Amino acid sequence: MTTNNIEILLLGTAQDGGMPQIRCQCKNCSAVHDGKISQQYTVSLAIIDRNTNQVWLIDCSPDFRAQCTLLQNHFGLNNSFKLEGIFLTHLHMGHYVGLFQFGRETIDWKGLKIYGTESVCQFFQTNQPWSTYIQIGNFLINPLLPQTEIQLSTNLFIKSQLVPHRAEFSDTVGYFIRGPSRNIFYCPDVDSWEHGWSNENGLLPIDIVKNVDQAFLDATFFSSDELPNRNIDEIPHPTVLQTLEKFKGLENKITLIHFNHSNPLYDKQSKQREQCNQLGINIGIQGRVYEI
Repeated sequence: MTTNNIEILLLGTAQDGGMPQIRCQCKNCSAVHDGKISQQYTVSLAIIDRNTNQVWLIDCSPDFRAQCTLLQNHFGLNNSFKLEGIFLTHLHMGHYVGLFQFGRETIDWKGLKIYGTESVCQFFQTNQPWSTYIQIGNFLINPLLPQTEIQLSTNLFIKSQLVPHRAEFSDTVGYFIRGPSRNIFYCPDVDSWEHGWSNENGLLPIDIVKNVDQAFLDATFFSSDELPNRNIDEIPHPTVLQTLEKFKGLENKITLIHFNHSNPLYDKQSKQREQCNQLGINIGIQGRVYEI
């Protein structure tokens, strides 16, 4: 039973490829196939105003169909909710390709508000099939100005924050979400906590975490030795070990998300999971509700 009418629902915890990942027989993926670990959807977040049954998503993953069912089950099969819009962090595949589900090939949704930075909006306006979806009214594109707060409902606000991440297709943001009692920061993808940040308005990573109640942070890799057959420099993310060092003393504010299928934190019995538990750092759990 919740006591607050504003909440967020974590719809997934996995890196873009989900878990299990395609054609993979690693320890974690095999554990899913064997029924020892549940399938983990690609990371996404639902923001819910229970007063009005309005819902906003952050990112729309390849697992959106299943996540929509997860969201409906949260409301109960006899209760409807109104999807008001989707805020995109960036244009890597795990964060937007679920938008195909809104086109005329499927539910032919009309007037869905899509929020993103200027580069994200330009991508949709100048590339097919997205420009057709806009033309026929499936999507309404809404450019965001970083650091400009938007009011979603009476006690609910959102604000984007530019973060450093590979910009092959667009820039990348995290989001501040402010409810009536708590303020969170959601950042599923970042290249580094040390490099590429602007100190405009003092918005450096350490300041961000200090000034929110809870920070959902990129935890793609626990350590740099997880992918022996890949050049880790081509897919930079701060490791969990680096995150623990960077935010020492603030561990109780951090919830880790966006786990690669190789990440040992999926294993509840792993020494890495125990290390995080002892430090008081939280592991994101698919389907968990957080009041804000």
